[in-house]
Amino acid sequence: MSFDAAEGTYDQIEARLMSHGVYVTDLDPGGESDPLEVTYETVLATEGVPNQDVGRLLNVLLAMREEGWEPERVEATAMDAEGNFLGTWHAEAEWFERLEAGDLTEIEFSQRVLDTIETD
Repeated sequence: MSFDAAEGTYDQIEARLMSHGVYVTDLDPGGESDPLEVTYETVLATEGVPNQDVGRLLNVLLAMREEGWEPERVEATAMDAEGNFLGTWHAEAEWFERLEAGDLTEIEFSQRVLDTIETD
């Protein structure tokens, strides 16, 4: 089962994130060589992108991996509840694959993603 063919997959992602205070406002599944693009609002409004939200979104995707999502590049844009831009971040498909294979620890995976955060 492919991620974009799984019935209700996007609803599941949104529901899982919403329970953590992360509200998906746009989700583009990408495909082939296009990344999965996620725009979300956070209730953890701070300066910049809240690390907790990055972790929550990644954990949801990792759980979806067990349900058939094939790793692809993920590009995320974080907004506050008023729609103000907080920043962007991304995760490479290879990082998901290496984590699953045991070639990256969870800490190394997380640090790679956190290192991609841009607030400009």
